[in-house]
Amino acid sequence: MRKSISFLVILCAALASCKGPQKAVSYNELYSEKPLTIYVAPVTDNAPRRVVKYPGDTKYNNEIDLAAKYMFQTAQRPIANLGYYVIGPAASMQIASEETRSQDKMLIGDLKSYKNTYGIDAILFPTIHKWAQNKDEWIVYVEYILVSTSSNAELMHIWVKGTKLVPVNFKGEPLTMKFDSEFAADMELSNASAQRCFLVEQVNDYVLRNLPTSSDRRQFEDDRYFKAHPSYLSYYFSEDGTIEIDKISMEQYEQECFVND
Repeated sequence: MRKSISFLVILCAALASCKGPQKAVSYNELYSEKPLTIYVAPVTDNAPRRVVKYPGDTKYNNEIDLAAKYMFQTAQRPIANLGYYVIGPAASMQIASEETRSQDKMLIGDLKSYKNTYGIDAILFPTIHKWAQNKDEWIVYVEYILVSTSSNAELMHIWVKGTKLVPVNFKGEPLTMKFDSEFAADMELSNASAQRCFLVEQVNDYVLRNLPTSSDRRQFEDDRYFKAHPSYLSYYFSEDGTIEIDKISMEQYEQECFVND
């Protein structure tokens, strides 16, 4: 079931018409530096938690905690599939435990020590900014930044509004959907947790497999002529498993993510 879902997601996303410029333009720095080893930093989770007054508040907080962990656990695969060597989750957590700087300070600081100490060529910084709900839609706002450890230059910077159709019952509880029931069973998750984990995994997959193919692979040169994702995009997963991709403006993203409650 998971394989068929992934195939459907890949197929629909590949056919999506919303694309940015060629990869050679969007990933100019990456093509110049040709990184091979990538370290995925732990997800920075800035999503607001509920003040715990009712059991539902604790449940919600646990759901988004789990989604952030699952986002981190599933970020390595799409990058590795492109031919990069990706530091595994356990080793990544060990590396992270030795870093005293916040993500914000790392992004404006010098990362050359990661190159010298661990042989890491680039660091991916994933961030969850917010979870929101609009009627039967669950929404997550995420950001991905890939930074070189040689030059400290940004190699990728993408902002995503990820949305999943999640019908709810009269109590406001999510209904079990076709694409989530077996996912929930396989991962031993509650239905609501499965909905959130499924969404962040699919957003990970869509965004990260658009990176240029590793320079270790013969497709590296040809890949530069394919289209890159826009810097701001909307990813929508519907009830029947189809995906809609749209380009959104920076103003829309920031208004919804950072201004609207």
